[in-house]
Amino acid sequence: MRIAVLPFTTGPGVPPEIGRQFAAFAAEQLRAAAEADVQAVSYLSQIEQEGVTRVAFANIEDDLLPYEQMADLFAQGQNEEGGGLDLVQDGRLTLDGETYTLILRFHGADNAEPVSYDEIQFGKPEVFAVLHRLVKKLAFMAQVGLPEMLAGDEMSFGTENPDVFWSFLGGFDALNYINQANGAVALEFNPEIAIRSLESAMTADPEFLGPYHVLVQLCRACANYRIGTFELIEEALKGAAVAQPAEAPAFFAQGELYQAAGDLEKAANAFEKSIQKDDKDPGLYTRLGIVQAQMGMPVNAERNFRRAMELEDDDKPSADMLANVLGQTNRSHEIPPIWKAIIDANPQNAAAHAKYAISLLQNGKTEEGEQAFETALETVEESAMIKRYYAPYLVSKDDLDRAMDFYEDALDEAPNDVPTLIEYAQTLERAGRQFEVPDVLKQILNCNPEPDIRAETLARLIELEQPKRVETVDSARLKMEAGDFQGAIRELKPLRNWLADYWKLYALLASAYNRTEQYEDALESAIRLLELFPGCEPAFGEYVMAMTGLGRTEEAYNVMKQVAIANPSSLPIHINFGLAASRAGHSEEARALAKQIREAIGPNEELEPVLAEIER
Repeated sequence: MRIAVLPFTTGPGVPPEIGRQFAAFAAEQLRAAAEADVQAVSYLSQIEQEGVTRVAFANIEDDLLPYEQMADLFAQGQNEEGGGLDLVQDGRLTLDGETYTLILRFHGADNAEPVSYDEIQFGKPEVFAVLHRLVKKLAFMAQVGLPEMLAGDEMSFGTENPDVFWSFLGGFDALNYINQANGAVALEFNPEIAIRSLESAMTADPEFLGPYHVLVQLCRACANYRIGTFELIEEALKGAAVAQPAEAPAFFAQGELYQAAGDLEKAANAFEKSIQKDDKDPGLYTRLGIVQAQMGMPVNAERNFRRAMELEDDDKPSADMLANVLGQTNRSHEIPPIWKAIIDANPQNAAAHAKYAISLLQNGKTEEGEQAFETALETVEESAMIKRYYAPYLVSKDDLDRAMDFYEDALDEAPNDVPTLIEYAQTLERAGRQFEVPDVLKQILNCNPEPDIRAETLARLIELEQPKRVETVDSARLKMEAGDFQGAIRELKPLRNWLADYWKLYALLASAYNRTEQYEDALESAIRLLELFPGCEPAFGEYVMAMTGLGRTEEAYNVMKQVAIANPSSLPIHINFGLAASRAGHSEEARALAKQIREAIGPNEELEPVLAEIER
């Protein structure tokens, strides 16, 4: 039996998040403990705020839900694979003085009258008994048996304090919202409210670990999606670590936070503290090793990667990190034995076979590497991954027919693997089978790849399918190289209708317009270029030049600051950020950026005039 559980609507004095989580709690307990086909439904709506599509909770109804809306839900459910919905649970939670009233209903697909209707009155001290009753009622309606932990007279909630549990539900609702929205929360959402609620619950009942774990996960989600401030998240995690000093998660989350902010020393210290609390978790050693490698401490990183591998199962996920450290310290000859040991422990580990063969080839042991690939093909029952890794090597040897066969076998197993499709398309071109390439490129586009890959793939498809128009673009590029920018613009402008998604067209247009001081058109072209190809680093230079020409230097500075934060290792972006800062009058910051760039790249005569401009 399939049941959809809708959020309870709420009256004055009852927060909407309590209505949502009151309903969802019973559904989650039943689904997790009894594997029942019961799903909690959240009503979310898309909203546009500051040009971004975000997600907000929809207030579905001030009173009990009209049956017409349930009928729509039943109709939608009928179209789902596996049959339709059998029942829908909904209800309403209200407060009068100190007495709560919960109306609980179940509806079938073909009757506006509920098949079950209960009205439950209770005070807050009775909240646990009511929640247990909801679990049992839902199990009865779903026709599933309850495990012993839920079937008795009492049920464990982790706390006996109803106020603590109330606060816990409010915090959990915020975490659930962020996850459902994939971080695209409404601008008015403030995580501090949920954080304070969880902190209050943690303080009131230190033995109840639920608020602690939810708080840590909430902070991690906020940090990941950049919701709230760094200071708020840092303070909350420090408080959680103090509240539960024997637990590792808060220290681990601090490490993630500091690592993302670039404070590697603090990150390493936090990861070390998490290991002190849980020295049997290999993931903690791995994260510490990654930070130490970033800090230029390969000996420490190697020690922690090896410790992680001792604790890991046969797959040894930390082996890749250890291999990287060994390669960076000129000890590549030590890498093949690592993969060989993993193969010996599990001969069917396809990834280890492939990496063993590659490591031999990288050490100049060509014959042994090729033999390792051939042995893997004979040994591993599921050999698609072996073929996937072997194919690029075969391409490098011009064994194109066998390479294409291997790519095709790999794609039979994973038809939407974008990197494999890209390599296959490149191999087809190299083999002179250009007529087959467009179909592969279209398959890549159908996989909805990330924007930069989409831009490059679409550009190549346009070049293959519209060669005459692309020749005109190339002709315009030659005119620009000869200094004829106006002539280039005359050739390029008519093509915007035909090549609206060809990023190379807009790259040339933005440059040509800037160099003829047509800054409005340059800005429009640069923005279109970045829409098509967000990772096109030269585009930011054209953007900054156009904005400067229009006198919008402060706006350009603010945009480039955010872009630089999102791309901490991009030299072109940081150079353009420095130029934007200098032109907007942020001289001290611009000089600091120029100093950082010089320290990173060393003497560079080509960049010196640009750095001098930044320092002006």
